[in-house]
Amino acid sequence: MSKDKKSFLIVGLGRFGISLCEKLVELGQSVIGVDQLAGPVAEMSEKIDVAAQLDVSDESALIKVGAKEVDIAIVTIGASLENSILCTSILVDLGVPLVVARANSALHAKILARVGANRIVFPEWDMGHKVAENFVYPWYSKFTKIDGGDFYFGKITPLPEMVGKTMAEMKFSQRYKVIVILLEHDGKQEAPSPMRPFLETDGLWVLGRRSDMDELVTKSDLESK
Repeated sequence: MSKDKKSFLIVGLGRFGISLCEKLVELGQSVIGVDQLAGPVAEMSEKIDVAAQLDVSDESALIKVGAKEVDIAIVTIGASLENSILCTSILVDLGVPLVVARANSALHAKILARVGANRIVFPEWDMGHKVAENFVYPWYSKFTKIDGGDFYFGKITPLPEMVGKTMAEMKFSQRYKVIVILLEHDGKQEAPSPMRPFLETDGLWVLGRRSDMDELVTKSDLESK
């Protein structure tokens, strides 16, 4: 297996689990999917490397399907709190390097953390927040949030007031409170030069806090209309 390819165990083939499987396959990863029901296992049997129907709280069954050999295990079980916790605990004890577990509540998350889950996700909560943010800040969908903080990275076009001026001349970072990471021109990216005047056709890849980015992007949108 190449260094870029990892093996994943997805426990629970509901909508969230199937979505994970399909995306991981699309990204060229090795995927094992298991569920206690025959239906979803049959649905995924030709889409992933291994699909198996088993008792997700049975350690020996998980070992047989290859749980000890995977790089990452993701427990997506939402309906059964008991199975979610037991399976997560088993995978941690088996020494899986990274065990990710889905939680439905703060209490569920607290228990999963206590049994050793390395990471806990709230799919419905995360999706709800993302949809709400996209309504309030439409530019969110085109920008990437940097994990662990309030910084965003994305591309904008120069404001009319920037065209023909250099970053040094405008004191760009002080004025707009964002940093230009890359400059894009004619389909090519290059390191930004503080002495190069901006062109109307440039693309600026910028990094900044949400509030500062929102002000800059909103201004850019208003002046482009």
